[in-house]
Amino acid sequence: MVELSLYVLILFAIAALMQIDFFFSILYLFFGAVVFSRLWARRALSHLQLERRLVNRAFLGEEVPVVLTVRNTGWLPLVWLQIHESLPIDLIIPNALRRVVSLAPRGRAELSYILRGRRRGYYTLGPLALTTSDVFGFEENTVRWTHADYVIVYPEIVPLEKLGLPSVSPFVSLPTGRPRLFEDPARVIGVRDYHAGDSPRHINWKTSAAAGQLLVKKYEPAIALDTVIFLDLYESNYTRRTQDWASECAIVAAASIANHLTERRQAVGLITNGRDPLAKEQAMPHPVPTRRGQAHLMRILEVLARVEVAGTQPLTTLLSRQQPELPWGATLLIIAGRESEGLPEAIVAARHAGFPVVLMLTDFRAPSGRIEQQQEALGVPVHRIRASDDLKTLFER
Repeated sequence: MVELSLYVLILFAIAALMQIDFFFSILYLFFGAVVFSRLWARRALSHLQLERRLVNRAFLGEEVPVVLTVRNTGWLPLVWLQIHESLPIDLIIPNALRRVVSLAPRGRAELSYILRGRRRGYYTLGPLALTTSDVFGFEENTVRWTHADYVIVYPEIVPLEKLGLPSVSPFVSLPTGRPRLFEDPARVIGVRDYHAGDSPRHINWKTSAAAGQLLVKKYEPAIALDTVIFLDLYESNYTRRTQDWASECAIVAAASIANHLTERRQAVGLITNGRDPLAKEQAMPHPVPTRRGQAHLMRILEVLARVEVAGTQPLTTLLSRQQPELPWGATLLIIAGRESEGLPEAIVAARHAGFPVVLMLTDFRAPSGRIEQQQEALGVPVHRIRASDDLKTLFER
């Protein structure tokens, strides 16, 4: 802008001193060309449309192709357009996309790049800036695309043996007192009269037509084994030196155990005191209730992909507040870095309330606590989670 003003002043001075119409004509043409080219560039930028196409969910190690399309919906061409998009460094190196393209009227340009899920997490793509200038290059115009896309990289899922756990689930063999019963729709043992409130899906229409009255299927009762994973990500419960390693190992353990239970058609839920970047004011994610099925597992994995270590709420407070909302007789699987203050008392209270408890610790530098030393007397199995060499290499990478 300063250079342009200097050029205009020089031309004006020459025209005023020389008093020659030719110089005034050059001044007018130059000034008009500059104004026209600026309006051109600004007008062309206002007619740009962008679209980013990608599959925004991936497992660790998978590639995510991204296609960025820029369309010029106007009738004015863009001689040059610089595209600059900031990208997460955990997904791509270098962590920025820089391209210069030319767009004809009604033209389009496609740019592609590949993201690699090298670390679990919730990542935002952008911001994206579009820059162009007038024909003479005196002034650059930049617009920012405010639309944000995200990529979720799920945590690693490994066999339980790689975590130092038995392949047979250590949670379901615990004594649960009176088992919680439900009706298994795969086991029909007869029919009964229809009662108000029965689901229409359970009506046996063929038998009802023959009997002349509504009859519903009678199912065989089965035992429901619910497991609620309490994932402790309270930063004070991890040694500072091993916080990254131990917390990531805890998240991998939670994901692997949830997958293990889902494969065995058991209901599993998740409650954590980690920070969710999607929640306002650095709040914790909402508890995921106990359910079965792959769709429910993916919901748990999405939460585990986003959560981070934070100083939100101590584990003991979380246990006491969530206990009234838990399914009766559910197994409480606590995954923490180390045994925190007040945890033995909280576990004893949960045991007295009828909840079997299993404790898993990931911080190998933390000394043995009261629960680990008295686990037989308390009736609380304690597992030290260790990672195999390939999992350790994955974390280090």
